[in-house]
Amino acid sequence: MALFVFSAILILSLVIAVMSKKGAIGSSMDDVMTASGSFGAFLIFFVSVGEIYSIGTMIGAPGAIFANGATYGTWFICYILLAYVIGYFLNPAIWRMGQLAKAVSIGDVIGWRYNSKGMQVLVALVGIGFLTPWIQNQYAGMAILFEYLNIGVSFVAAVVISSVLAFAYIAIAGIRAPAWVSVLKDILLIAAIVVVGVAAAVNMPGGVGGIFKTVAETKPEMLIVPTEPITKSVTFVMSTILFQMLGFYMLPISFQALLTSKNEHNLRKNSIYMPMYMIMFPFLVIAAYYAVAVIPDLPNKDFALLAIAVDLLPNWVIGLIAGGGALTAILVMAISALCVGGLFSKNILGVIKPNMPQKAMTNWTRIATAVFLIFGMLTALYFPALMANVITLAYGGLTQTIVAVVFGFFWKRATKWGIGAGIIAGVVSLAMIKNLMLVPWLGMNFGFWALLINLVVAVIVSLLTKPDAVAMKRFEAFKAAKPNQAK
Repeated sequence: MALFVFSAILILSLVIAVMSKKGAIGSSMDDVMTASGSFGAFLIFFVSVGEIYSIGTMIGAPGAIFANGATYGTWFICYILLAYVIGYFLNPAIWRMGQLAKAVSIGDVIGWRYNSKGMQVLVALVGIGFLTPWIQNQYAGMAILFEYLNIGVSFVAAVVISSVLAFAYIAIAGIRAPAWVSVLKDILLIAAIVVVGVAAAVNMPGGVGGIFKTVAETKPEMLIVPTEPITKSVTFVMSTILFQMLGFYMLPISFQALLTSKNEHNLRKNSIYMPMYMIMFPFLVIAAYYAVAVIPDLPNKDFALLAIAVDLLPNWVIGLIAGGGALTAILVMAISALCVGGLFSKNILGVIKPNMPQKAMTNWTRIATAVFLIFGMLTALYFPALMANVITLAYGGLTQTIVAVVFGFFWKRATKWGIGAGIIAGVVSLAMIKNLMLVPWLGMNFGFWALLINLVVAVIVSLLTKPDAVAMKRFEAFKAAKPNQAK
């Protein structure tokens, strides 16, 4: 029964993808990458959260709480909620500049603002490089999902099927397909997490209170954020929350979703309603602490939620969880691969061959999308990635573009040389701090230190270099553009 339900979910997702083709304007880069900016508030909501809440939400979040307690629970919940506040102010500005730049990617927006093709290439390389661990996280999550649930689908088969479906979505309707399929995915994801959380509470003597009472008696350290060791201290948690809050919308996939909106009003309105999606997190916390209280000897921390499901729920519900989890991973794969394809074709090939026809660029986007998915699939099969620290690594690199974006909005004097040097310094220092420990990090998030270095370098180099006249005019054009009226 579980296999039947799982298969039905994937087939239904493909039907939705085919139906999403209706209403497409054409097959230009604008349509494939941003649906020609035609999404209303409903689709913007789902496509925006569709790539945020990945399979790491279902597996990685409860696994991290199971292993590390309140430290990871505080981090995971707080940075997302605070990011929505940032998005309320930042996202409309991103959309407005995107309209002025006729952008289909983050590389287009930053490249246009600083009048620099080199910036397009640099941002594209950073985006492609740090989206790779993001997509690997999805494959790693699927390995855990199918290893534990054992519904009759091997990990190899799941990886191949998922990669084919992810490409099919993009090939059929560009970003429209993942947007519409996200509606189904989000319903299944929330339902699965809520059902597991409720099952845990119902089956524990004393309910939710019983869960936390048992944890307080047996493992009280799991309910506090410790002061030692430094890698788990309040300092590290707070700096990580601050850093990832700032970088939340700098992920190319988040940026991509913003550019699909009809207007900036929808983006601001969605920032108000998006915290409602966090309704799943209390149930994730309940499930994680139930596992701590009842099944503390799990061989793998990432089995926490799945172990509860297998122990307490009927077979057909296991199929729903498997289908929802797989669909969650597939959608993130699809949108990530589409972003990589667009960055490669528009911001790298498009710079090398500026007169490339739209049709050729669209074809190259699909080719790059397929290559990226194949690469991810082969890497997952032969060199399985680990769930731990992958989100931190991706954020560490991708957040380095926030200086370029914020200065683009507020500092006319920022130059392409300063911004470019800052991004390079941030990425290089991230590797040096994390791997070589060449800078005293004082318990702060590695990416936070790298961002500070990025900021300092960007300011100093900008002040030492001559600003671009065209870039300064574009800054003025952005300032002059009225809300919802930028063309």
